Amino acid sequence: MSARTEGLLMLAVMVALSAVFQVQVTLLAGQVGSVLARQDPGLIGIVLTAVRAMISWRGVFMVGLAGFLLLLWLLALTRLELSYALPLVSISLVVTAVGGGLWLGESLTVMRVAGLLLTAGGIWMVLRT
Repeated sequence: MSARTEGLLMLAVMVALSAVFQVQVTLLAGQVGSVLARQDPGLIGIVLTAVRAMISWRGVFMVGLAGFLLLLWLLALTRLELSYALPLVSISLVVTAVGGGLWLGESLTVMRVAGLLLTAGGIWMVLRT
């Protein structure tokens, strides 16, 4: 397998895992937000809530996943030029937005879908140059 193919495979895995990561961040934020909305916790309460969230299974998973994503990014950059890799991995913006609509029930309006298509088209145009 060539270095370029390895780099592209790493970026594909990154895009998929980035979507998983963003969904987990959203779910964790919802948990923390619901706890903080119940009362006026003050600064100490906010800090304790954040610490509890980070030591939960979801928080630990997210930290591990973030570390793995960084490792993949660094390895991909040893095989691909930054000017090629960054636009390609930016497709995760589109994948995450669509995933949020499908998995989390977030709004996918016509205007948002049009913006996602423009974003994907722009990424495609950059990669063709």
